[in-house]
Amino acid sequence: MPHLVTVRRTAALAAAVGLALATAGCGSGTEQPASASAGERAPEAGAVASGGPTELPTFDPSSAVATYADGFPADLFPMPEGATLLASSARPVTAGARAAGPPMTQVTLNLSSQLPAKKVVEQARKILLDQGFRQISAPESSGLTAQTAFLRITRAKSGEVQESLVVGVLDDGDRRLASISGTVRTP
Repeated sequence: MPHLVTVRRTAALAAAVGLALATAGCGSGTEQPASASAGERAPEAGAVASGGPTELPTFDPSSAVATYADGFPADLFPMPEGATLLASSARPVTAGARAAGPPMTQVTLNLSSQLPAKKVVEQARKILLDQGFRQISAPESSGLTAQTAFLRITRAKSGEVQESLVVGVLDDGDRRLASISGTVRTP
């Protein structure tokens, strides 16, 4: 039975990291349109004719595993005590996707912690309040153990700047998987 528990934990971690990387922009660039049927799909670019292994997907340069991604404002959200960094991403928000103003970055930080979900949220809350954010109502948690949101409004020469982050925590039995994501001013 202990082996089954270890396998389930490993599978859950793999799923969490996979989800983190997927939301951080990983992909092989060979995805087919949703309208293509299974018979119309082209073979994977890295597939070996004999049915051997395929090449691993390439990852968006805006994502990183077990470290802060290039461009991630590490001083904005330093690692909480007892947490392990699983993955992160930092992608500039294109000018066409937002109103004129200072440059913004879309960020995601995925952590694992042995602390209870309430303590993980409290750690994130303290870090973000210390950074000038205020806690606001969060969207529905959609199956998460805990979720909250934060907003920071500042004035710049170009006008008001709104930065927002959502903190979500999933209880995975012996550990909590936390995701902090949103849009912040580019450092």
